[in-house]
Amino acid sequence: MARPGATTTPTVVEYGRVMRERVREAARRRGREPNAVDEYVLNEALAERKIEEAVKMEDFELAKILVEERRRKERELTPSAALAAALARRLREPNSEETELICADVVQLGDRRLTPALSRALCVVTDEYEGAAQAIEHALWMLWQKSGNSYYDARLLDGIRAMSIVPDGLPMARDIFTEIMEAKPEFAEAHNKRATTLYLMQLYDLSIEDCDNALTLNPQHFGALSGKGLCYLALHRYKDALESFDAALRINPRMEHVRRYRESLKTMIDRCETKQLPNSETPHEDVDE
Repeated sequence: MARPGATTTPTVVEYGRVMRERVREAARRRGREPNAVDEYVLNEALAERKIEEAVKMEDFELAKILVEERRRKERELTPSAALAAALARRLREPNSEETELICADVVQLGDRRLTPALSRALCVVTDEYEGAAQAIEHALWMLWQKSGNSYYDARLLDGIRAMSIVPDGLPMARDIFTEIMEAKPEFAEAHNKRATTLYLMQLYDLSIEDCDNALTLNPQHFGALSGKGLCYLALHRYKDALESFDAALRINPRMEHVRRYRESLKTMIDRCETKQLPNSETPHEDVDE
């Protein structure tokens, strides 16, 4: 089967259709797989609120029952899940100088079940704790690069190294990421990294397809959303680019380069609508790249 980027042929179109279906099936399977760590942490937070309410109402018998139930559920965790849950619990309040150390422990543990806790922490950490925000984002990227298979994790790093050699290394990077995607279509970061490679090769439509696949598997992937916006920007699809940038910033509001693109686009689109010009007539040069 022809690989993406060679030519725009029915074979490439068929390749994309097959990969999209494999990705959707992988996403459906993942949706049926419970995340024991995150379920426990969310239920624990709910139980704590119920215990506090019971104590306020002086219903100490109910509070005792709730405490025992919480302890029982904690004992049911496997050792690895208990360790991950302990880190997730500490990420509930990320506005702390300790968050950087917690995130370092998260990266060292490498448990992908912690990604929801990191995503929630990224949404609530304040500008006052910029170091914490950077540590949370770094930890997310590190966990996203975990496929569950050490061989393909190493191959991903091979592809990243090849991708850094522009332009000569891009075809090799594309082929490496394609190899990983074919073996592990559920690995969102392989799709995202090939999307980046195709963007650098100026194959914007194909890159958007890979961004969509990454987002099907990981809807919180702000990198794929911002990359999709850059592709739309290159294709002069400015309103689509603005929507992608807005979506990325809702998840990670600290991407300053995306914010700059977003502000320039919003100004440009507003000006065009005021002049009643069609979107396609907007000059690309007006965008602050």
